[in-house]
Amino acid sequence: MQLNRNFKPSRIASLLAAVFLTACGSSDSSNDSTGDDDQNNLVASAFSLNFKAMSGVEEVNCDTMYAGFGTDQSYSVGVSDLRFYVSNIKFYDQYDVEIEATLDENEFQYQNEQGFVALIDLTSSDSGTCALDSLSGTSRVNSVISGSYVDTGVAKVTFEVGLPQAMMKEVINTTSAEDAPSPLNEMYWSWASGYRHFLMNFAIEDTNGIAGDGFLHIGSKNCTGDGLLALETQDECEYINTPKVELDNFDPAINTVTLDIQSILAGLAFAPTAEGSDAPAVRCHSAPVAMQADCGPVFSNFGISTETGATVAADNVTITAE
Repeated sequence: MQLNRNFKPSRIASLLAAVFLTACGSSDSSNDSTGDDDQNNLVASAFSLNFKAMSGVEEVNCDTMYAGFGTDQSYSVGVSDLRFYVSNIKFYDQYDVEIEATLDENEFQYQNEQGFVALIDLTSSDSGTCALDSLSGTSRVNSVISGSYVDTGVAKVTFEVGLPQAMMKEVINTTSAEDAPSPLNEMYWSWASGYRHFLMNFAIEDTNGIAGDGFLHIGSKNCTGDGLLALETQDECEYINTPKVELDNFDPAINTVTLDIQSILAGLAFAPTAEGSDAPAVRCHSAPVAMQADCGPVFSNFGISTETGATVAADNVTITAE
């Protein structure tokens, strides 16, 4: 057989190169496909972010007075109403990459285009100090936020204690107090003036048996002008007052978000607020320190600036992981 003299060695080299590249391309394509399959095989699983309140090493309930409060540790406290909103929840893996999560909707969890919020309510109104008429809250309780994510190894969770400003504006300006979606039909200062983010009412007793009470309400302030709905003509309150939380080495399958009332009330004198009274008291309704001195230590404990309403997670000593 006679060889084709026009078939030169250079063409042979080109053909061999093409075959080699095609083979490599097939290998790369196979690897890419395998990677896609691995990603597609990841299945979202349900999670529960659990919360509880502590007083030091004791879990808080409605039937116990907890001792050791005040700058001289001579006061006991019995929690009556403990509720707060949680928003802007984010989970991160060990490489600090955010893990996409889907949050459930129920009577304690609500979301719209402006964001997501959940209500944590750690006290009922059925017994002990939780049944006191002037201090008690709701009969229902909720200590968990639920949803789902692809669990690639959660190592950190961050969130804010409070209601997003845009959600506050949308809900207040488009509904009435009665028509607001659960859980946004409670916890507002008044319908015209905005929401409280955190609420704790409690009974107080000193070592002499003299009883008093405490009202600790953290919320956004200066959210409206006279006669206007909250945020009707502005996008944010002047003082947002939304504590930030960042919990490292945190896995929802193992850890619990822990709120410590000793840390919240640290630095307070429990001094009487009425002239001539000897009843111990705590008063903080997010007012300037010159008006309510108790707001100074409380805001500092939550990492909130009393001058600006700005918050820093690293300064918040009230919430930890267990």
